[in-house]
Amino acid sequence: MLKKIRKFAASALWAAVILSPVFSQEYNDEPDHELTPEELLELENAEENQRAEKDRLPQELQQNFIIVESVRVHELNPQITNYSSDSQILNGLFEGLFSISPISLEPQYAIAKEFKISRDKKRWSITLRDDAYFSNGEKITAEAVRDSWLRMLANPASPYSSLFDIVRGAEAFRMGQADFSEVGIYATAENVLSIYLNNPANYLPKILCHTAFSITHSNPEVYSGPYELEFVTDRKYILKKNPFYWDNKNVTLERITFVQSDNPEENTYYFNTGAVDWVTASVNQQKLIDLRAIQLNATFGTGFLYFKMSSRKPADSQCSKVWDLPEFRNAVLEAFPWNEIHKKYLIPATTLVYPLAGYPQIDGFDYTDGIEASLKMKDARAKYEIPAEERIPLVMHIFENEFTEEDEKLMRDALDPLGVELEIRKIPSYQYYSTVAAADADILVTSWIGDFADPLAFLELFRGASTMNESGWKNERFDTLLEQAAMASEQDRLILLGQAENILLDEGMILPLYRSVSSSVIDLTEVGGWYANAFDVHPLKYLYKKQPKFKADNIVMCK
Repeated sequence: MLKKIRKFAASALWAAVILSPVFSQEYNDEPDHELTPEELLELENAEENQRAEKDRLPQELQQNFIIVESVRVHELNPQITNYSSDSQILNGLFEGLFSISPISLEPQYAIAKEFKISRDKKRWSITLRDDAYFSNGEKITAEAVRDSWLRMLANPASPYSSLFDIVRGAEAFRMGQADFSEVGIYATAENVLSIYLNNPANYLPKILCHTAFSITHSNPEVYSGPYELEFVTDRKYILKKNPFYWDNKNVTLERITFVQSDNPEENTYYFNTGAVDWVTASVNQQKLIDLRAIQLNATFGTGFLYFKMSSRKPADSQCSKVWDLPEFRNAVLEAFPWNEIHKKYLIPATTLVYPLAGYPQIDGFDYTDGIEASLKMKDARAKYEIPAEERIPLVMHIFENEFTEEDEKLMRDALDPLGVELEIRKIPSYQYYSTVAAADADILVTSWIGDFADPLAFLELFRGASTMNESGWKNERFDTLLEQAAMASEQDRLILLGQAENILLDEGMILPLYRSVSSSVIDLTEVGGWYANAFDVHPLKYLYKKQPKFKADNIVMCK
């Protein structure tokens, strides 16, 4: 999601994440052929279920599971949030036609049980489970799915609705230029949904795994996932098991409680004493009794600075419009103190898209050339008739703790020879993203975690018509490449998407900073169903408490 704070598992795990959808089918116990990806996923799930059965505590001891998270009011409508901190609770309350495997991150069936694709690859017929129900006992029908998605498309506050622009008529409808009846999503039977695409898109199931495409009810207090919301206070959310959920028998925990705290000392104490099961909030690592409980993983995300076009700034903006021009932006990128700034991050990033199998290697930004920067700025000033002595303001909005004072001085000193006056404004983290749309700033910082294992999860941020495009940047060649990629073979598609990213970099739109890293505190000898993964999302339906294990180092030998 932005994700906004948002999410590599170990390289071996990520190498297993392939770009074609995977779905369960029947297979023989002793196959006489090489297992298909579909069979491998089903085998993975079956083996995990067997392990869980042996490890799981008795049901009477699975009554509550406590998660400590940072303080934040959750948005419980999955269609209008793009915060990763919301996605963890939302994956318990809602479910879509497909969900991701928590181990391999591949799409697997959820409310859908099968699908067929037409010969021209533009019509998908998806059959829903007969036993899929909302938490109020109402059957989830194809019409209910259609209504859910139309509500999303009709809501201007839905940040991910443009991902459905691949559906016939969807873009026109969300832009208010067509009627809902023209959207190519139809209930052709009670449990059969037909989706008509503008062009083939074999990655559709990956998109449908996204939280935003979960099935919602017109009543916001009715849920489609394994849990329903039982109780909410300012600092606590309690979820209870949904008795109508189709896979209810495989949901172990009766209740899951999210407690919010920003006190690292208290969080550490409660974890050490066994009062809580999982901490995603801050802790004092020096005081943790068992450091093996720290789960630190690189994730499918990138932190970066990006320029904001003047068309997205307030009408009375005092910011300079020169930053709409790539010549000036590229001068800044040449001068930026890359080496020093990159040193502060655990995993520096030089490009936007996190490298994926089959994706071409992109040359990014990792060196500074002050002479080239000065020449580029000189040429840009001459081209647009801006005097050499005129100081150009550059306003940057960042989180309050994003850069140290030394970092800020390095950036100012690097840009000063170009005649650029860098002003850095610090915005409190808890309100930063809510200010982005109206920000009177030339350049902003963000952290984005891709929501599905595909370069498009990043590149969609800069597509001209995208609801996720906060920069206001539009480039016809970039958009055309994304359109061509949607119709290409998988290998050609990745090449085209790589070309699109090169345009974004050549235009000087972003300054890549780091790859995201997630941190959790959870004892995996006591908790099952939790896996490190590149999205840092851990489906609540799989969690359970394990049988205690005797440890050899706790045994005292008597003579």
